[in-house]
Amino acid sequence: KGDSGTGRSASISDSDTERSIYTNSSQPRRDSILDHFADSIMEFQPTYTPFFFHVPRSGGQTIKDIVGLCLNKVQASEVGVRDGHNTDTQLQTVEFDNVRYVNVDTTSKEGIERAAMMGFANSQMAEMVTSSYFLNAARYLFSEERPGRAFILLRHPVERAISMFHYQKSTGELPEAVTLEDFARGNGIENNWMTRFLTNAMEGELKKSHLDQAKKIISKKFLVGFLDDPKESTFRLMKYMGWRYDDDETKALMQQDCVYRKLNEGSNRNPVEYELPKKGSQAHALISWQTQYDLKLYEFARQLFDIQTKQFGTKERKKEVKKKLKGGKVA
Repeated sequence: KGDSGTGRSASISDSDTERSIYTNSSQPRRDSILDHFADSIMEFQPTYTPFFFHVPRSGGQTIKDIVGLCLNKVQASEVGVRDGHNTDTQLQTVEFDNVRYVNVDTTSKEGIERAAMMGFANSQMAEMVTSSYFLNAARYLFSEERPGRAFILLRHPVERAISMFHYQKSTGELPEAVTLEDFARGNGIENNWMTRFLTNAMEGELKKSHLDQAKKIISKKFLVGFLDDPKESTFRLMKYMGWRYDDDETKALMQQDCVYRKLNEGSNRNPVEYELPKKGSQAHALISWQTQYDLKLYEFARQLFDIQTKQFGTKERKKEVKKKLKGGKVA
């Protein structure tokens, strides 16, 4: 059955974009926007720009801190338009809290279009672009000649929803009286966030075809990582993006220490401790229903993670996967 809930985040309503990618039309298309992202199996090229598809409450801030603070990469996110830089008419690099940013906002539809008008797509000023607007980024920030190189960090959808609930309670976005069950019934929960944002189905009923499309996008265009496997995921991200530690041994050790510290500490964690609802409880059942397609996409990504081990995984993980394939037990 389809799922009639809607995503709560701002809608991407560009019908032309929807038609050019997601219609079932058999008409030939000269230029698919998905071609504005490089295939994940390709070796990294200088014309590629790393793109981090940010799933909220899934370790995104930790990744951004690692890239900006530890690896000293220039980023494009929402930070670059602080202190009045949203009115700049020319692209430039600005610095906030010891991290460098391009003066654009790639986390909103309007910001992405502004960046495009300023010539961001051909500038290659950013060494990582962060956004939850996959299709808008594809259309306005990248091209076949200068494609994006996509990465996603995933968290179990039920755990992510519960984290969002407690985070919104802590910030006051959700009233104190709202219970987890109320939230899961539709009072604040995001319905199948990943599937909707990847396929642009922001409103109305989801169908199996949306899930199938999301799987195709993930498998062809993304390196996947997991919040509960942070060191392995970060190793793969660096290899996938062609990032290396500094040639100077002392600086390289400092960078490695910074990365491990960020992975161990985490960033933007919930300020309060909480317990997950037990399987079989009403709250767990309601959240599982609200995230039914994302759960299937998550399990698909788990399988893809194993497949991508051969090309991007650590030596240790490659050995584990080989044992798994042979039917051996992995500790």
